[in-house]
Amino acid sequence: MELDRQTISLDVDGETDELELPADLLDLFRETPEETDAEIVADMVVMAFAERAHAIVHHGENADDEELQAIESEAMDVFEDRFGTTYAEMTGHSH
Repeated sequence: MELDRQTISLDVDGETDELELPADLLDLFRETPEETDAEIVADMVVMAFAERAHAIVHHGENADDEELQAIESEAMDVFEDRFGTTYAEMTGHSH
């Protein structure tokens, strides 16, 4: 069974990329009927970057790197600003 796909366009400071996702995938993450597809994609981007930053700093070989710690801390601030809760509270994972 082949599902319809939706094209997602990303633009970062004038550089662009596109990807396709199953069209119904966004609906799996929709929390309210008013939530737009763009908001869902943006939420997922913030979650993915926060998760990766956390993994690099806390589960990798770079735990003592102050620059990486600062980047991860800022990513967690962005996460909390967007979702109104901390990464630890949302994921149940803390150190």
